Amino acid sequence: SIRAAFCSSCSALITPIVPFDFYLGKNKIVKVYAASAYKDPLRSLILAKHRGNETYIRFLAQIMADHVVLERLEFDMIVFIPLHWTRYAARGFNQAEIIAEIIAKKTGKPVVPLIARSKKTEYQARLSLQQRENNVKNAFQVDQQYSRQVAGKKILVVDDLFTTGSTIKAASQLLWQYNPERIDLFVACRVVKK
Repeated sequence: SIRAAFCSSCSALITPIVPFDFYLGKNKIVKVYAASAYKDPLRSLILAKHRGNETYIRFLAQIMADHVVLERLEFDMIVFIPLHWTRYAARGFNQAEIIAEIIAKKTGKPVVPLIARSKKTEYQARLSLQQRENNVKNAFQVDQQYSRQVAGKKILVVDDLFTTGSTIKAASQLLWQYNPERIDLFVACRVVKK
């Protein structure tokens, strides 16, 4: 079982890292919170998505939902980073959506599918920073049926991994146009540069 795979000594390795301010210009800041740096044991759970292992992703989401970081966050709604339908079809699930649903169950806050992916993108992991920025440029759009819910609200965006920030930058710049009070990001892991 997965629980057995996560012995208490493994659980002790999951240490939160200091949140940081991700600047998007003109007083626009997304505060980035992470349950852990990008290392095992959580790293192996994240990589399980490529093997289509939804059980591991659910376990990862539960770790995030039970994490002390979540208690510090104030938010009105949860927004997840969407997958393009072709990738969703291939994988059978969206890890960010699963994380959002499990955090919603824990906090009682609604999941709002605010962002839609309008463009199929390459896997970010294979690209340089500049290529990543171009890859996700215009990749998202705001679903207009939910856009009126954003003004003055505190939004918590969730995803499994923060690497260079290209994805959250593209998504947040879109959301800022609808005047939220603030945007925070909560991920399972953040890549910390040595």
